[in-house]
Amino acid sequence: MKTTLLTLLVTFLALGCSPSARVIKRNADGSEAKPPPSGSSSSSKSGSSKSGSSKSGSSKSGSDSSSRGKQKGGTSKAPAPSGGWDAVPPEFIEVVQLEDRRSLGTENKLFTVALTANNPALRARALLALGRIQDPASADVLVKGLGDPDPGARAEAAFAVGLLGASWTPLAEPVKTRLTDGLKQAEQDEQDPGVKLALLEALGRVGTPAAMDRLTERLSVAGDVQARAALSLGVAAKGGSALPAKALPALSLMLKKDVAPPARFGAAYALSLAKNPAARPALAACAADDASEIRGLCAKGLGDVGTDVDAVALKKLLDDPDYRVAAEATRSLAKLASKCKGAACAAIGALGDLTYRVERLLRGDAVGGGQPLLALAQSSLPASGRPLLVSLHKQIVEGAAQVPSGQARRDMANIECRLAAAIDRYSGTPTEVLNCGQNLIPEAQRLAMALRELATAPATDAAKRASDVGSFVFHSDPRVKLAAIEVLAATKTQASADKVKPLIMNADLVVATAAAAAAARLGDKSAIPSIRSLASKVASSVEHAPALAEALATLDAKEAVADLEPWLSSQQVMIRDAAAAALTKLKGSPVTAARVERQDFARPAPLARDQLVLVRTEKGEFEVKLFTAEAPLTAANFAKLAREGFFRNQTFHRVVPGFVVQGGDPRGDGEGGPGYTLRCEVNHRVYARGVVGMALSGKDTGGSQFFVTAGPQPHLDGRYTAFGEVTKGQEVVDALLEGDKIVEVTLVQ
Repeated sequence: MKTTLLTLLVTFLALGCSPSARVIKRNADGSEAKPPPSGSSSSSKSGSSKSGSSKSGSSKSGSDSSSRGKQKGGTSKAPAPSGGWDAVPPEFIEVVQLEDRRSLGTENKLFTVALTANNPALRARALLALGRIQDPASADVLVKGLGDPDPGARAEAAFAVGLLGASWTPLAEPVKTRLTDGLKQAEQDEQDPGVKLALLEALGRVGTPAAMDRLTERLSVAGDVQARAALSLGVAAKGGSALPAKALPALSLMLKKDVAPPARFGAAYALSLAKNPAARPALAACAADDASEIRGLCAKGLGDVGTDVDAVALKKLLDDPDYRVAAEATRSLAKLASKCKGAACAAIGALGDLTYRVERLLRGDAVGGGQPLLALAQSSLPASGRPLLVSLHKQIVEGAAQVPSGQARRDMANIECRLAAAIDRYSGTPTEVLNCGQNLIPEAQRLAMALRELATAPATDAAKRASDVGSFVFHSDPRVKLAAIEVLAATKTQASADKVKPLIMNADLVVATAAAAAAARLGDKSAIPSIRSLASKVASSVEHAPALAEALATLDAKEAVADLEPWLSSQQVMIRDAAAAALTKLKGSPVTAARVERQDFARPAPLARDQLVLVRTEKGEFEVKLFTAEAPLTAANFAKLAREGFFRNQTFHRVVPGFVVQGGDPRGDGEGGPGYTLRCEVNHRVYARGVVGMALSGKDTGGSQFFVTAGPQPHLDGRYTAFGEVTKGQEVVDALLEGDKIVEVTLVQ
């Protein structure tokens, strides 16, 4: 184990500790701005060119316009080893080992290192470890770190405070107040520009009212500070914090075209998430911005605060050369359609222009044609939208009949069946999906599509729906079983409870856990013994135990208190937290879980720096550069699974147009993994277009499921482990639809 850990550290230390202390500047599209080559000007330049091509509907992985500048954030550098493993300082090894165990060390050794180590790079590395561990007990130490004499260590302390502020386990208000006060004081005193930006980023992750007020004040400081403050306000709004009223006019002014692209992007991001009607005029105006990522954000925001009048502007964006903008406009029009009162609905009328996207799909364009149509099918249109869905479905069926077999025909079948599932939502039973796609889409995939639609659609006759859907819980494919259980859980009938209860003893633990959760939603107390029995079998499984603890609490199963108390000492933080929440409810008084160290040290073989991976799909291939320095464990695990052929013939089970594509699940239903979990390695890599991240169901729950972003996603920064980026073939990623197959993942030698 020691040899492997040392090997992994060589790459990290060779790069210095400052990768984890970098402060990132963004382009107009939210991507990371690269520093200029030696000798070139570092002044900001702005320009505009619409992303994508009207021919393909896809956008290039470059940004709409650039704002280049040097990356700042300190001087801390770890020694670059020249003598192999023996050159790696043992004090760095100890810090990484403690982080790996989620331990503060004997007598809080990490605290001591973070505050008193002579080497500023070691202090910075210890601060990063504390941020990743996310123990509230470290709040005071992290705040003290904000005053470190080294700017690199101060920047890392700011990053760590942000990680703690956005902890998966909710923080007590006094802790959040301590973090906020520390950040505000440090930001006020800070002279280093890069560290100041890191402090503003952290304020957005903490997201308290006082933090929001400080960020709002900084909107008046032009340049990088203004851009970062706006972006942080958006991240906080995404997390549920309300934007201060005085932020709205300041953000609106930042959307003027003479404002630098990064600031416009930050303002658009914040306003798109504000859900405040006062932002509507600014969002309507910036829907015509030159930068496609900004247009997309503004189109998204109009879905929450727009009116019938905005259907005109959104209709124009359905024909946007960037498919991501068209997808956002589609979703927003669907939201506006749900607000329509009478028979005449401008939003539904505007969505009729998607016939143009059908024409592109019929020409073989899965990106410009398929993605906006997929966005529509996923949008749960009101009943007034049924004729539109029927019309688009018919157009695809008639057009596809003239297309020979092949990938293009399969893409048409995919979208045809997705629309058929959306139509079945109105009838309340899977009907259209039974005959869609000329059997090019597997029956289980089609049924699961329709059942998931029914699970979110109100039932006019709950007993009839339970009767119609009940038989699907016996389907051989677990995807269908799970979707049917979701439907039954929503019907609230005794017949549903009778169908669900026996499944709690199903051999498939995913199905069994879903059935237990459904029984709890149905209020079936007779299921408590079965749920307790299941819980005893999966007490150490982070995939199942938290849901069962919640189910027992929902059913007020006080007899399960003794079952759950040992879970408070689980090595998995998500299990401890779930047990504490359940016991708090069952006992009627607060229950907290103590910090527990992890002891599973297994790590895959280390990788060479910037290892490349080739992902071959049935639509082509894309290349990924792994972040072996910033996320050595996650990158090495991905490479290990690739070597083992783990991903072969899996599918991309989740596609959200303009957001992510997700794969890596051997089950194909979003519930599978490799049989173990990984520690999170949250780092400073930003989620720009084409970044590869580890999917999670909570802290330290990664495994094999990964996602690739279609555009910048600032709310994922510092939350999910970024472990790679697409370097070639982003157009292949853009073309992926639900169910598309991974042929193989291989390492590039």
